[in-house]
Amino acid sequence: MAFDVSKHAVLHFSTGKTMRGGERQVLLLHKGLLERGIKSYVLCRKGGELAHKTFENKIPISWFGEWDLPAFFNLIRICKINHPTIIHCHDAHALAHSSAAGAMLSTPVVYTRRVIFPIGSSRLSRRKYASCAAIIAVSEAVAEKCIEAVPSSRVFIVGDGVDLSSTMLPRSEARRRLGLPDDLFVIGTVAHFTREKDFTLVYYCASRLEAEKDDARLVCIGPYSDNKKRRQTLPESLLLTGPLDNAVQYYSAFDAYISTSSKEGLGSALLDAVIRNIPTVAVDAEGTRDLFPENWHLIRRGDYDGFSTAVLHLMDNYKSAKRDAETCGARARDVFTAGLIIDKTLEVYATVHG
Repeated sequence: MAFDVSKHAVLHFSTGKTMRGGERQVLLLHKGLLERGIKSYVLCRKGGELAHKTFENKIPISWFGEWDLPAFFNLIRICKINHPTIIHCHDAHALAHSSAAGAMLSTPVVYTRRVIFPIGSSRLSRRKYASCAAIIAVSEAVAEKCIEAVPSSRVFIVGDGVDLSSTMLPRSEARRRLGLPDDLFVIGTVAHFTREKDFTLVYYCASRLEAEKDDARLVCIGPYSDNKKRRQTLPESLLLTGPLDNAVQYYSAFDAYISTSSKEGLGSALLDAVIRNIPTVAVDAEGTRDLFPENWHLIRRGDYDGFSTAVLHLMDNYKSAKRDAETCGARARDVFTAGLIIDKTLEVYATVHG
């Protein structure tokens, strides 16, 4: 069943405040749909980082949460103006309003779920997810959680698309901006360092590096909480940059990459490293399994010593790690191309509104 581009329009709804993996995917999908001649609009939070981006058919609205009635009626008004045939929600908060709007307007709702956590068990929560004509899960692990709450026939797996045209800084320039000399072995990680990102593991790994590798640095790019700022004895091997615009451009500074998150729906920052052939060590965060070939070694959650030992082994066997990374990267570039992800999303749309 094909999706007739002449008959349909898609309204994307994202409530995120910052530009994280989900918001990047909204833009990638929106631009891809427009290029294919499909009417596409992006409803986003006024004042959020997505609203500050420049792109076609952007509709910023004030949004103060799931119980914001003016925002809900604004959504209804926007739907009546633009006549979407599909409302595509990109987070659970957006789904709260969209499920009700879809019911009122007889418009099917598609929801992309990016988190590994189980769907809520309350009656209201289950009703919200049951209202979806389709749920797109970004990995097999996320799909398994969704199927616990909704029929499997309405759950589809569509991973992240990667824009390979995004350019990185030259290695020397990236290191200059980070304040790192060229002769260091640099291990990077990019994240919003919330609890599940396991900063304690980052700290433990940096301490091992400080004790055993005086020519290595571990660089963390992204926001971190005040309790991490107040640590009195950060290892000298650890550099916390805080958030940086367009963080992917700094990947050229990295000789290796680590992902310490204990739970990931997929892991967009890790994917950015994999598709660029950067040798990686990653925790088995469930969704991250989709990024690697079968039987690829991922570190068990909570195994701090095993994780740090794997990082040291990578450094000591770097040529081999680099070859493995190239094989893994070639696979990921086939699986997670932007064009393929847009094709798969259109297939989902066709099932709900062909």
